[in-house]
Amino acid sequence: MPTLIFTEALLTTGLGHLGRCTALAEKLLEEGESSIQMVLHTDHISSHWNFPCQVQSINWKEKNQLKEFLDEYNQTTDLSGFIFYVDSYLAELEIYNTLKDYCSELICIDDDCRLKYPVGSTILNPGYPGLYLEYNTEKYKILTGKDRVLLRKPFREKFEIPKRNIPPQKILVTLGGSDPHLFSEEILSLFVKNFPALEKHLVVGPGFTNEMKLKELSDKNTFFYKNLSAIQMRDLMVQMDFAITAGGQTTYELDRCKVPMVMIKTAENQEGNIRGFVEFQKGQVVREPKELVGILENNFFQISDID
Repeated sequence: MPTLIFTEALLTTGLGHLGRCTALAEKLLEEGESSIQMVLHTDHISSHWNFPCQVQSINWKEKNQLKEFLDEYNQTTDLSGFIFYVDSYLAELEIYNTLKDYCSELICIDDDCRLKYPVGSTILNPGYPGLYLEYNTEKYKILTGKDRVLLRKPFREKFEIPKRNIPPQKILVTLGGSDPHLFSEEILSLFVKNFPALEKHLVVGPGFTNEMKLKELSDKNTFFYKNLSAIQMRDLMVQMDFAITAGGQTTYELDRCKVPMVMIKTAENQEGNIRGFVEFQKGQVVREPKELVGILENNFFQISDID
């Protein structure tokens, strides 16, 4: 069925939603759907992104712009036969209600029961968080669990996972598209001081504001990466012996690459995801970067591989 995917990629929101909506578009295309368009509210954070489908850039979360877009689209194509997916940190309920008036099915991608979505909608919570939320199953169709995770194509393909170094030699730090808490500085400082012999591979998101500071903190064993494609990110991950990651979408990519990891919460909507990895896969989590030193010094080789 023809599909519109509404999402955002902003300095204030990072790239997590864009990543899974990209994966969604790829999956729909693979299943034979040829009419897919992404409607994206973005700033320069997504300028290097590889899109699998046509993209329309508008602030669809502003009602007048949304209605203008939908009415213009409706003049040439009957939207009543479309499925709309919506993945947003920011859109208000009024926007969801407007969208539902135009389509045959509204699918709300959700992490933490953010809104009381329009009655009759489908709620897709792709991962562990939905297992802990009390969605109203009388008002909504609920799709959730790890088997619903939306992974970009390179992470769904077959690929070789090399044997990891013991003791570890390469550690990956990946905190998402932005780093508002400046955890990257704290983590890099700790690693340079306490683990100078380790190769420290740090992914610098397009929303990072501290790139120069990170370079000042680095040592000869520090390596930086920017604007990686999905396949470049996958190929980097499989080379790593260990990872420090934010608690969002990247956890599932590391999981697919079977990289042992410690998670650090960088946003509130990551809580359910982190809880799932801890309860179902014996994952480890820290609340602040300084806790990492104790974990790596005292328990480095006991940290469970991802199942």
